Amino acid sequence: MTSKDQNITGTVRSQDLSVSWLSEKGINKEDTDSVCILMMANGQVRLTMRSATLNLKGMRLTKGHACVFALFEAAGPESVQAADRASEVFMNNMMKNDITKKPASKIIKKCISAADKAVAKEFSGQGYKASAAAFASKYLTVCSVSGGTLRVIGKEGAVTKLSSDGTEISVIGDDWQGVLMTSAGYPVRDDDIEEEMNMPIDSITEKKELRPLLTASSMIRVHRLE
Repeated sequence: MTSKDQNITGTVRSQDLSVSWLSEKGINKEDTDSVCILMMANGQVRLTMRSATLNLKGMRLTKGHACVFALFEAAGPESVQAADRASEVFMNNMMKNDITKKPASKIIKKCISAADKAVAKEFSGQGYKASAAAFASKYLTVCSVSGGTLRVIGKEGAVTKLSSDGTEISVIGDDWQGVLMTSAGYPVRDDDIEEEMNMPIDSITEKKELRPLLTASSMIRVHRLE
C-alpha cells in the first residue's frame, strides 16, 4: 500500500483470479470511497478495506474458493461515514456466509439489507452507492445499489454494464472473463474498457490525470485466470 497522502493501490492473485484496485483522493483529499477485497481459499482469509489489509489466519470459513469484491461510495458530502459503515456491515456479514454452498444472490441481498438497516439506524436520511461481485465455484454474481456501477466482460469480449437506482442483483454464471467496478468520480468510457482492464495499475493515476480531479476516484479490476 502507498502512503496516506498518496493514492491507494494494490494487487492480489489467487488460483483463479487476478485482482487490482486503486483509490485516489483528488483535490479535496477526502477518502470518500471504500474499496473492499475479500479472498477466501482453503481456509486462508485475506480482507482489504480502504488502506488496511488483514490476513485472518485460523478463520476457516470455507474449504472451497470464494472471493467478494465491493466498492462503496458516499451518496453526497454528508454521507461519507454512512458509506463506510455500510461497507463494514456488508463485508462482515459476507464473511459469515459460505457462498459455495448457498446461492450467492440470496446472501448478497441479505448482506445489503443488513447494511441498509445499519445506515438507516445510525445515519438517518443519509445514503450510499455500492457495486459488488461474488465469485464461488467458478460462478459470478454481481450487484448494483443506488447507482453503483460495474461492467462485466464476457468470454467473447462483450461488455455488460450494470447500474441500478435501487438494488439489482444479476447471476452471470460461468460466462465471464473480467469485472470492472468504478466509483462516480472515476472517468471511464464504454469504448475504452479493454484499455482500462489492461493498463498497469501503477500508471493509471498519471495517465488518466486522476489527482487533479475534485473528488475521490476509485476502481477495482478482476481478471479471471484460465
